[in-house]
Amino acid sequence: MFIGRKEELKELERIYNAGGFHMLLIYGKPGAGKTTLLEEFCKDKNTIFFTAGQESSRANLIRFSSKVLEHFCDKKHQPFPFWENSFAYIRDKYFGAKIIIVIDEFTEIAKRDALFMNVLCDSVDNELQYSNVLLIIASDDEKFTKKFLLLHKEMFTDNTHEIIHLENFLNDETIKILAEEAMKRSKGIDRSKFIRVSADEIIQREGESGSEMYKIVSGKAICYLNYGTENEYVIGTFKEGACFGEYQLLTGKPALYTVIAFSDMLLLRISRDEFRKFIEMNAANAIDIMRVQAKMINAMKVHLDMLIGELKS
Repeated sequence: MFIGRKEELKELERIYNAGGFHMLLIYGKPGAGKTTLLEEFCKDKNTIFFTAGQESSRANLIRFSSKVLEHFCDKKHQPFPFWENSFAYIRDKYFGAKIIIVIDEFTEIAKRDALFMNVLCDSVDNELQYSNVLLIIASDDEKFTKKFLLLHKEMFTDNTHEIIHLENFLNDETIKILAEEAMKRSKGIDRSKFIRVSADEIIQREGESGSEMYKIVSGKAICYLNYGTENEYVIGTFKEGACFGEYQLLTGKPALYTVIAFSDMLLLRISRDEFRKFIEMNAANAIDIMRVQAKMINAMKVHLDMLIGELKS
């Protein structure tokens, strides 16, 4: 379900309908929803949507080549040797027809290839400037993106180059909508049970007791063993729908791991007194809890095996 971001969608449509070449940079903190926003905007539009990975520029180019050639059903063409070749290929294929090119997490390429942004600038000037392409580059690495803006501010000096900075997704409007939807899916829950957590906030700390369980309504959290020590270890992530905190709630013992919000989050908080009624009225959550427990047990076993291996070596 896509909610909120009405103004941002309106702005994207304005740029799209302006005609001619446009380049757009869109960025925000992790969890701000840029990818979801772009997927909604590009739905039913002629789009090549590529997400860069934590790999070399060459490896990303090969994957981008596959996306482009697959889009044009071109099985004979070899991967492009350079990024500018890929943009020229797209331009020539469309002869002025409208197409969107999305490079999500573009900073993953730029961090590993100091010349990538220069190549992108040259491609805009030489290959795309007179096309009907909407080129969107996006990232959730705000620090790197702001550095990029300082180094390449000349790219954003006219009305064909624009920037959208996404603010936090969880405003009052979206929290209200998400809470209402969650209450429809979960019986016996009222709005007072929902809490908002900011990115980087510690929700649960290893070794500390607690009497509450949480279910994620929106956002993502990271789970750590030995958080803040030399032996810190990430054992997993919690995404929308996942539950955590049930161990200390059920046993009364301290938490086995630390949970930190990766993005702004909306959580459903269930106290020990409410737990039995919550499970009885929402049986599917018992399966979610067992699934998370199995995942954590497996992750801890891997960690334990690594420690045993280190002791033996």
